[in-house]
Amino acid sequence: MTLPTSIDLPLRVDYQSDEDIDRYLKDLVYELQEMYERITENVNGSIRNYADTDQTQWVPTLNGTVSGTFTYTQQVGWSIRQGIYTEIFADISWSSTTAAGNLYIELPYNVTLSNGMPFVGTVQPSSIAFAGSNLVINAIPNTYRGEIWSIGSGLATANLAVPASGRLIIHSKYIGVSDE
Repeated sequence: MTLPTSIDLPLRVDYQSDEDIDRYLKDLVYELQEMYERITENVNGSIRNYADTDQTQWVPTLNGTVSGTFTYTQQVGWSIRQGIYTEIFADISWSSTTAAGNLYIELPYNVTLSNGMPFVGTVQPSSIAFAGSNLVINAIPNTYRGEIWSIGSGLATANLAVPASGRLIIHSKYIGVSDE
């Protein structure tokens, strides 16, 4: 990262009139804006402002490691993306499925390659039986998969088997690889 090492502001002028002050302040504002742009271009590549945030509706889909179909009663999802930072919100209900194996959700962006599984989110289950006290979502590196896991004190963390029906409300954050 290369940050500016000096700040060159306009020289102070002898204020003979209001026009001199106005000109000085305009020059000062221009120089400060230029300095801010140079700094933001060097911090993490660039800093994206609110206007650069992509907020989109997204249709979340569930899958099992053994393929099958889900009969959805609700599929609501939002993704917020700012640069490579990705945040998802989903509310999914299903009344039946032919899928089996371990449950996962298809994520809107590929998860960055990383060691371990650092991207863990929260899951609020309803009408789903599982061992443990809570469910979490793990965004699996280098995939589009958010695996649903059960956790609990004194229990081994384990993938959740595909339930016949239920509801999941999900919130997760992860670093997504650019699809562009």
